[in-house]
Amino acid sequence: MQILWKYLKPHHTLIFFSLLLAGAAQLLSLVDPLIFGKIIDDYATKPTAHTQEELVKGALFWLGVALVVALLARVAKAFQEYTTRLAVARFGMQIFNDGLRQTLRLSFQEFEESRSGETLSVLQKVKTDTERFVTSFINILFSSVVGIGFLIWYSITKNWMLIPVFVIGILVLGSFTGLLSKRIKTVQRSINRETNKMSGVITESLRNIELVKSLGLTFPEIRRLRGQTQKIFDLEMIKVRKVRTLTFLQGTTLNFLRQSILFILLWLIFRQVLSTGELITMQFISTSIFGPLQDLGNIILQYREVEASIQTFDVLMHKP
Repeated sequence: MQILWKYLKPHHTLIFFSLLLAGAAQLLSLVDPLIFGKIIDDYATKPTAHTQEELVKGALFWLGVALVVALLARVAKAFQEYTTRLAVARFGMQIFNDGLRQTLRLSFQEFEESRSGETLSVLQKVKTDTERFVTSFINILFSSVVGIGFLIWYSITKNWMLIPVFVIGILVLGSFTGLLSKRIKTVQRSINRETNKMSGVITESLRNIELVKSLGLTFPEIRRLRGQTQKIFDLEMIKVRKVRTLTFLQGTTLNFLRQSILFILLWLIFRQVLSTGELITMQFISTSIFGPLQDLGNIILQYREVEASIQTFDVLMHKP
């Protein structure tokens, strides 16, 4: 993956700014549950502790604060998506241009031994995969990590018993992800190899279509292409099964983690350590964080696709 970092480095300012905005947007969005919990504790559950005028003014004030915070979060998110797209488009274009320049510099012998469509497929694949992975990393994974950090900080301020649940859940989730991710990596390399070969075969067949027809090889060529397509299909189905297994295990782990957190929160309420508003706040925060983590399986898949594409691209760049 050093090649990916090499192309990202010239755009590190934009990437850093995107990460900063993504973190700010996530933190601002998590302030809303805190405000909601405060309204529940200070006003909804204590209607007799204030006058009617104080209840209305207090509720309107905090709702106004929530509105401003939500607006700031949306502004930060909008700027983050723009800077992310700008950085991703720039480095994706650079990867494609460098690959194209290297292709045009290849010796005639290399061109004779390779299919033109295969080379174009490699360049398009590495550009698309890297752009998609970086976008998902910033929009989903990094934002979720910031959210988990916020949730752990909030838990520490309330009760230490919530911390072991997060640590154990993250370790189990990481174990499942790492185990199945290695298997996906092997399958993805095979898919990329066969797909590139398929692109080359189709390009050469269409280029020499008159020769194929004149030699009466139309139906043998169709059977050959069908066999290649079937091979790619079988590999894709293997990958789908592994990804679905990974997603199922991740979803089950996250659901168990959420229910464990809810049980501890209820137990703390029974012991009068937490209030009802704080319970609702924790549930809102955990839902907003663990929801995007359901896509962790897709991000792992994208990472493996990038890894396989980068490896193929590296082979192209090192050809004499």
